[in-house]
Amino acid sequence: MLIRIVSSDNSRIRLVRKLSTKKGRSGEKKFVIEGLNLVREAVNDHRDIDFIMIPDDFDASDRRDISGLNAFTRECISSPELTVCSVPARCFAGLTDAGTGIGILAVLKMPETDISEVYSLPDNTNILILDRIQDPGNIGTMIRTAAAAGYGMVIAIKGTADIYSAKVLRATAGMIFDIPFAYADGAAEIESVIRGSGRKIVVTDPAGGRPYYKEDIRKGIALVIGNEGNGISDEMMALADVRVTLPMKGGIESLNAAAAAAILMYEAVRQ
Repeated sequence: MLIRIVSSDNSRIRLVRKLSTKKGRSGEKKFVIEGLNLVREAVNDHRDIDFIMIPDDFDASDRRDISGLNAFTRECISSPELTVCSVPARCFAGLTDAGTGIGILAVLKMPETDISEVYSLPDNTNILILDRIQDPGNIGTMIRTAAAAGYGMVIAIKGTADIYSAKVLRATAGMIFDIPFAYADGAAEIESVIRGSGRKIVVTDPAGGRPYYKEDIRKGIALVIGNEGNGISDEMMALADVRVTLPMKGGIESLNAAAAAAILMYEAVRQ
């Protein structure tokens, strides 16, 4: 179903603007995804889509469609289960984080995933814990890697940047829909849930850890990746069952957080 919107003061346009802030997303319990790949993934995965939005210069008859955007948009318009809103092209460009060229966005309801869902995972499933990670690219890449490496859940400790920001969502390359995501208030909540699920807490410790390939991190672990500048918090370090390090050439202090996480997560696959 297609709805044509001509006023920039329309309630749906105001909602998209509001969802550009973390406060707005938190209050509405909704978020925006941008671009063909993410929107198509959400539709194919039967996510709870409030509405889809496109610019009004979309040409349904244009068959020069290398990316597949036009064909996909036509499918969405013809679907009785989806609401597609056409808005003035200039207005649409101002609604997207990436500016012009996106061509499509969607508003979704936030999934309600509680940290207690850890208990429903198989005992041997690994979990990724983000300890106050700030860089959107790092967060998105780690979520993407965790999904690809077969991890069962991602948990973000309070202080981690918002997973539902446009930059994080783009960095996940659509894999945000492939792995459950939950928040934790702090180390005490992590300890209660992770210990209760029978998993070992694995941390990176450049000073006191054993080489990661000498530890068994194949299954049943919660891997903690710390803040880019300050590392893992003292509270989380105190909970560690296993401390690992990534050996590095002299003079090199550390790896990028997402790179280190990828090595450790795929070590489980290799082992």
